[in-house]
Amino acid sequence: MRKTLPMNLQFFAEGGDGNGDQNAGSNNNGQAGQQSGQNNQQTAGVDYDKIQAMLDNATAKKENAVLKSYFQQQGLSEDEISQAIATFKQNKQQQTEQQQNANANLQNEVAAAQKVAEQAQIELAATKVAMTLGIEAKTLPYVLKMADFSKVKGVDGKVSEDNIKASLEQVLKDVPALKPSMENNAGFQIGAPGNNGNGNPGNDDAIRKLFGLKPKQ
Repeated sequence: MRKTLPMNLQFFAEGGDGNGDQNAGSNNNGQAGQQSGQNNQQTAGVDYDKIQAMLDNATAKKENAVLKSYFQQQGLSEDEISQAIATFKQNKQQQTEQQQNANANLQNEVAAAQKVAEQAQIELAATKVAMTLGIEAKTLPYVLKMADFSKVKGVDGKVSEDNIKASLEQVLKDVPALKPSMENNAGFQIGAPGNNGNGNPGNDDAIRKLFGLKPKQ
């Protein structure tokens, strides 16, 4: 005859009081969290340079195997194969360097062309602004040469006529001899009123001397 255990003994015989299951669940969650943390640490510590080096090494080995197989089919000996592979890689490196140099030269040429075009644009705009300031054509080249146009671009990156005007006015301020003046309220000229409309020869000579030119005869 089978005896029936008391309720409390039967409960323990069948697996405990339920706290064991909870503890087991907690332990499983803790182990999962710890494993997840380890995975995150491993991911955060990935050495990408090492991975790239491994990939490069694998690529090089594969390339060597392909080259070796090809040269073996051509009937070359081991020494000849080694020499052929070395020559192939040397030529490949030279071609890569030549392509890089060609690209660099092309970029330099494009940059130089852009600089020339920009300088022409600035000089054209400066000529228009100079006309509004009354600067005469014969002195304009001198003014343009002395003007600092390195900061003529506005905040939008475009050539600013206001900045050009400020640069030209700075030249006229630094070299008063280049300032235009009214003669009989008709037009502008350089220096003091001239003789019979011919300007001031002495002032013109001073300007020419300033730029290293010989005085007019």
